[in-house]
Amino acid sequence: MNLRVVCLLFGIGCAVSSNSALADDAPITLKTLTDYVFTHHPARQAESSMDALAQSRSTLAGKLFAEPLSLSVNHFNDVIGSSDGLQEWESSVEMPIWLPGEKRQQQNLSRQLAAEVPYYQQRIRLDASAQVRRHVWLVMLSAAKVRHAESLLENADNLLKNVENRVKGGDLATSESLLAKSHQLEMQSQLASAKMELQQSLNQYHYLTGQQVLPDVIEEALPSVTEIDHGHPLLAELEQQIARQRSEMANARYDNVSHPSLSLGVKRERDEHADPYNNSIGVGVSFALNDEAYQQPAIAEASRQLADLQIAHQQQKRRLEAELLAAMDNLKTLQHRQSLLKEQYEVSQQYVDMQQRSFDMGG
Repeated sequence: MNLRVVCLLFGIGCAVSSNSALADDAPITLKTLTDYVFTHHPARQAESSMDALAQSRSTLAGKLFAEPLSLSVNHFNDVIGSSDGLQEWESSVEMPIWLPGEKRQQQNLSRQLAAEVPYYQQRIRLDASAQVRRHVWLVMLSAAKVRHAESLLENADNLLKNVENRVKGGDLATSESLLAKSHQLEMQSQLASAKMELQQSLNQYHYLTGQQVLPDVIEEALPSVTEIDHGHPLLAELEQQIARQRSEMANARYDNVSHPSLSLGVKRERDEHADPYNNSIGVGVSFALNDEAYQQPAIAEASRQLADLQIAHQQQKRRLEAELLAAMDNLKTLQHRQSLLKEQYEVSQQYVDMQQRSFDMGG
């Protein structure tokens, strides 16, 4: 259904442009609208930073050494002291070595971070889907209110004409005409309010989707499975975050640790007798002692974050189950009300027919 057609049918103005977000011949469905809103969702800007974080871990795991190489150069002489001509040059390169299993844990964390992006996108798509359906149904509901208000106004117009004719014929008092006119003005006011609400919902729909066309099919069947399982996008994302945090815990024991270091250096020296320089090569190894206490704060912090995510997962599942239960109860209530309204409408039609006959007969 074209929005301009809707506007013309209900006599309202629509501030919509002529540009369509999709090709003119492309069918407009709830899925295509969801895809558009998902593509333009502001939250998708975070995906690049998530990819960059995963890539940085992968790049780090691919390095040959655990930390940057360091070069040191030292020079000693006795110019200020005895001034006997003693000189010494010493240089070395420090090469930090990966701890056992550290590179593997870095690679595993990189994979967990990369796997988090699709779950993040699923959550955004769920939000986009909810926005699309909410705006589409707001348009349909507003249009139904306009149709109802038009029907009421039409009845009020007919009633006013009949009453005025009766007043002219002397069958009714003039006050009855004033009451009918007041009722007609009230129906005009309700129609104007309904049209304004419809125009606002149309503008909001176009702003969200960039479309001037409503989907041909908006009714959807209830899912066969009405339970909250682990495949729900909100729960699946949290489960992936828990898996990633477990990997963070495995890496936490390497934080604040002093890596073993292999050093390779040369030494060039001569004594106070100004003899030729003596050159030598040195190899050394350094490693930390009793550094477990320095690793514990990072491990404890990672453990606390893991516990927070597990709690959030349980709370989210309970909240979704409660919302689903409330939605199912609300659906049953609305279905029951619908059946009552249909019955009430049939009774009201009979009553209206009886009143109309009475009115036509001078009642």
